[in-house]
Amino acid sequence: MATTTKIRTTPNAMPGLIGFGILVIIGIAAWVIQLTQGLSVLGIGQTIAWGLYIVTFLFLAGLAGGLVILTSLADLQIIPNLRQYRRSFLIGALAAYVASGFMILMDIGRPFRVLNMILSANLSSPFVWDFALLAVSVIVTATYLYAAPKGKLLPVLAGVVAAAVISVEGWILSMSAGTPLWHGGVTPATFLIEGFISASAILLITQSEGAAVQWLRRALLVIVPALILLNLFEIASISYAGVPDAQAAIGLMLANPLYWFVLLLGFVLPVVLLAGWGKQRQAVVSAGALLLLAVFASKYMLLVSGQAFDFMQLPHTYTPTLVEISGVVGIFGLAGFLYLLGLRLVHPKAAS
Repeated sequence: MATTTKIRTTPNAMPGLIGFGILVIIGIAAWVIQLTQGLSVLGIGQTIAWGLYIVTFLFLAGLAGGLVILTSLADLQIIPNLRQYRRSFLIGALAAYVASGFMILMDIGRPFRVLNMILSANLSSPFVWDFALLAVSVIVTATYLYAAPKGKLLPVLAGVVAAAVISVEGWILSMSAGTPLWHGGVTPATFLIEGFISASAILLITQSEGAAVQWLRRALLVIVPALILLNLFEIASISYAGVPDAQAAIGLMLANPLYWFVLLLGFVLPVVLLAGWGKQRQAVVSAGALLLLAVFASKYMLLVSGQAFDFMQLPHTYTPTLVEISGVVGIFGLAGFLYLLGLRLVHPKAAS
């Protein structure tokens, strides 16, 4: 006999589900347009083949991995009083993982192509490794959510798998042929740091008090400046000793006002806010929001600048189309919808 699951909603949750559902519908409409008219409705091309879709995928996968890593650190009692958020973190991680998977389906144009990766996988391809790690991470995270750890094995395993997903994605960029800007070797490390920053920023936005928030605030005061210095050192080394096309890409990136906006307002200003006004909720929330936007924008600039010059040294531009933007809006709506739905379906005792 078939049974139905009743979704327990509250007056506070229903508007969110409806709002995110509307965003999902917008994304579905964009996907239908893309499937019927082809990839020509997107702003990507032969030179800049990875655009806003891949940026969103990298951001969501990094955010999901960061949330799992934070949960692992909480269960290992490295971050104090953070374990109370493990259910929300892991549900959020699963929502972000699933949404990032759908983002990839939209990016490859024909979703059924993913079957080729499953049925005739090239085991030497890093893309296959990334796909497999993403699938394994979803399984491990779901298991981690329902199987409350009594030891250290599951938290360590979940954290390692999450870190591997983020690192492999950065590694794929660093191995990509024809894009010297990504070959510095620091991309996997910066992606891992950005995943931690984005996950921490989520907690700063939703919670402004408590020992866990203060621990993460102090950690960000060290990690964010370290990320800034790491990127500046990378830019300096490429500018003075890099190959000409990488130097040209760096010059193009530095000439973009968005770069300075992200550096000064997205990374430097949050450090100032957290250092000087870390006890004020408005400052903490603002810092978290700015960090999230900065991580997303930094991935955008890295991807676009790295593809901006072809082998003839001719610069190419990229502008996301309305279809692309609508698709990304739908994916973020899907992540939010799945998160709220997970909060309603996963009983607190099942994830404690």
